[in-house]
Amino acid sequence: MQKKLIALAVASLVSGGAFAQASNVTIYGRANLALDTYAATGSFAGTATDFQSRTRIVDSASRIGFKGTEDLGKGLQMNWQCESQVNMNQGGTATMNGTTTNASDGLCGRQSYAGLSGGWGEFRLGRQEVYWTSGRVNDVGANELVTGSPLSSTGGGLVAAPYNRTSNVLSYFTPTVSGFQGAAFYVAGAEAAAAGTQTNGKGYSLQLNYNNGPIAVKYDFAKQYVQNTAGLSDPLTGVPTNTGSKLALAYFYQGESKVGIVLAHLTMANIASSATATNGTVTIGGSTAFLNAGNTLTQNTWDINWEHYWSDQFKTIVEFGQAPNASLAAGGGVLTGNATNFNAAETGVKSYTVAGKYFFSKRTAMYLLNEKITNGQQNWADVTAAGYSGATGNAAAGGMASGQRGADVKVTAIGLIHNF
Repeated sequence: MQKKLIALAVASLVSGGAFAQASNVTIYGRANLALDTYAATGSFAGTATDFQSRTRIVDSASRIGFKGTEDLGKGLQMNWQCESQVNMNQGGTATMNGTTTNASDGLCGRQSYAGLSGGWGEFRLGRQEVYWTSGRVNDVGANELVTGSPLSSTGGGLVAAPYNRTSNVLSYFTPTVSGFQGAAFYVAGAEAAAAGTQTNGKGYSLQLNYNNGPIAVKYDFAKQYVQNTAGLSDPLTGVPTNTGSKLALAYFYQGESKVGIVLAHLTMANIASSATATNGTVTIGGSTAFLNAGNTLTQNTWDINWEHYWSDQFKTIVEFGQAPNASLAAGGGVLTGNATNFNAAETGVKSYTVAGKYFFSKRTAMYLLNEKITNGQQNWADVTAAGYSGATGNAAAGGMASGQRGADVKVTAIGLIHNF
């Protein structure tokens, strides 16, 4: 009897070892820290709302991740990932100035999911990147430097992209055929709806990628139906919606040197007022603007980037982006004409980035960056990508707010980045 128990125990151990060999876990991450100077001056309201030049040590999207797969047999595979932001300057998982409002906060706060794949493609459930990334076409931002132009990902400053890294996502990715791959995303946006309120918060995104030889193309379309407690019957506002369409193209030469361009069309419709119908306030891009209820706000953006490797150890990065003035259609509301209120004039923004990057190895590099954002008097775009909040005096750590509209942003940084 004792021998049988021993045999069963050995068989159990062997069987468990066999299952363990069918799965794997990879640990990876990035350290990205810099010494910089930041300033946002010349605001419409005067020096009282300016951010005077300050010297800082900043962490930009440092991270640690765990991912793995398990072969389930019959062509099926289980895939999972848990990626977390880490603040290597102040500790914890918050943004660079210790706040917890960034889209990457907390354990598994970055892209994290469980998925099932086969010859038919892959389904994923979890926190995923919807719409805002541009893949191989433009990854300047925190993937290459401490920050980059906001116009290539988060929108025109005034009109924000419909999604970024988002929770509650179901996605499907097709197999890659001749360089083409498609994807569809559904965002369950009403999970936190309170009792007795509408559950119309949701969204979706469609994506098409082409990567073949020196050409990379990416098209994204996304629409977000914002949770609206007023309900569908409100004739003035309806359901607020944020819509974005984006086309990104790149040409690669001499290996990974490339020229890329990102074009986007962004719309916020049925904007709801939180005050009166003649002097409403509404949140736009994480900040407060002055609009009447029912308006539709549209803005186009474009961003071009050039990355050139002069050798295996040195490359330069040049990026320029622009968003012309937004257009405002009064879909049920009109401007009051009051000088303190928002109007669509002077809402343009331009962004300039120049950087050099020296590679000590394939994983470790040092960079020198200079960036400038020029805002119209009614815009407040800032360098806020991946937790790099420029306006650290803002308690929300979301960059500048409407009080700083018209301010021009200047950043100079020297940083060290390591991928593991």
